[in-house]
Amino acid sequence: MPKISAQQRQARRLQILQAATRCFARKGFHGASMEDIVRESRLSPGAIYCYFRGKRQIVAAIAQERHSRESALLAGLAASPNLAEGLDGLARSFFAMLQDPGEKQRRKVSIQVWAESLHDRHIRQIVERGLRQRDPLVRSLRDGQRAGQLPAGLDAESLSRVLLALLQGFILQQAWEPDLDAGGYLETVTRLLGCVIRKPADVL
Repeated sequence: MPKISAQQRQARRLQILQAATRCFARKGFHGASMEDIVRESRLSPGAIYCYFRGKRQIVAAIAQERHSRESALLAGLAASPNLAEGLDGLARSFFAMLQDPGEKQRRKVSIQVWAESLHDRHIRQIVERGLRQRDPLVRSLRDGQRAGQLPAGLDAESLSRVLLALLQGFILQQAWEPDLDAGGYLETVTRLLGCVIRKPADVL
């Protein structure tokens, strides 16, 4: 059997994940079978099982891909010396990403993963890895607080949960209402944040 390059292996792995995402988004996590994923990917069963032993592993890989993209966005916030600008850039990047049709499908799968995590220990571990992404957000909020850009009495931990809830809430609403006005939602979020976060000129 001819060897394939690392680049080809990565491309094939991505092909499987994209096929599985379409199946899960269309039929649900329980409704989609491995056979459905095989057909959707146009690969052989053997090719699929060379990469993943089953649906749970595929779901974990889909989540990891998403976590990697989100971590890259959060790194941009951490690198920004200005909390207001950093959060604004983070919000706009997230909402731009959520307009991509492929990302919309992936987020439908995310919602299913959230539900499964309530009674599946392995899926719960996947979700918990994503929840740990709040840690760099909390650090950035505390850094901004020390710089005087957030009120001293505001709980940064709780604020991070509020910000996460705004994003998760939009993802849920977008799944129910695909034509939801993302621009209007984003503008409202940024204006609300502007009521809490002080810009550097206001701090001086």
